[in-house]
Amino acid sequence: MSKIIMNPFTPIPKSPKSHVRGWATMWSQRLDAEIANKDTDVSLYEEIYIDHGVNFSGTMNLFGGYNTEVHNRVMQLVEAEQKGATLYSLDLPINEVGYVKQIEKRIGAATTTKSEIDLYDIEESLYAAHTLTMGDLKLPKAIIGDSHCLAYSTKDQKIDRRNGLTLYHVLNKIGLVPFINKSFAKNSSEIDLCLGSIDIRHHVFRHEVDAGAFAHRYAREIIKAQDYLETAINPCTPVPIETIDRKIPNTGKYRGESYFGSMDQRIDFTQEFIDVLNDYIEFEVVSPPKKWYTMDPYVYEKEIMEHGGSVHISPVYYRSIRGW
Repeated sequence: MSKIIMNPFTPIPKSPKSHVRGWATMWSQRLDAEIANKDTDVSLYEEIYIDHGVNFSGTMNLFGGYNTEVHNRVMQLVEAEQKGATLYSLDLPINEVGYVKQIEKRIGAATTTKSEIDLYDIEESLYAAHTLTMGDLKLPKAIIGDSHCLAYSTKDQKIDRRNGLTLYHVLNKIGLVPFINKSFAKNSSEIDLCLGSIDIRHHVFRHEVDAGAFAHRYAREIIKAQDYLETAINPCTPVPIETIDRKIPNTGKYRGESYFGSMDQRIDFTQEFIDVLNDYIEFEVVSPPKKWYTMDPYVYEKEIMEHGGSVHISPVYYRSIRGW
């Protein structure tokens, strides 16, 4: 059966180093589906998976407006559904996305004409889409964490991604056991936890957090959670530290700042945090190649991180692709 993943409004980037494409790649691995580019005719496929984007927050990013190119892609979805293709909305119910209302608001704009749009057919086809989340996949293992969990995941894991989630928040505001219990990952045979990178970038030096104490507390909570849930739980190490010169987009900043603490302070904190986890945890600590933590930060940033100034590891170096 022919299957494809696409975003009708903002095409999935072609660059294999794009974090946005990284999320589509995670779905592609698990669904055995192709990833569309802006020129792909999706009306030729039998199953179409609508990816709203790893950073989707409720609003379509249509920099050129709802123009003819975008409309043609939407109508390919309509044509495919009318011919019998099955549509899926990834991660979110399609009625919560609000695409039709957002298209309607653009009627009359300079880049949109009324004659281009048949809202009835669009609504009928889009609202026929089934919802599919990572929690629906019948995979034995899972990973829960912030946006870095894409890099740390394996193909046999469901991914419970929480953009912006901090370890501080989990430990102090929720509790690790309740946190896992609220996740679709709770019944998995093995769970990886990907937390702490955001804390090291933004919070630990503002709050004068001690690296050893922070890591010891995390490790103790993991052991308690493992005993209570009777599930193997593996922490992931925080990501390596890039240079102070890297230009971070606003989405990666906190209170307008790219990071708190010097580069050397953050490197030292990261290493002490990792050392404590490795000493305290008897089971697996999931880590990228150790040489990433000791290589020249400028080389790490240029070769391993996503291009364009983001805080993420490039998808071409993901665990599921490189096998680390």
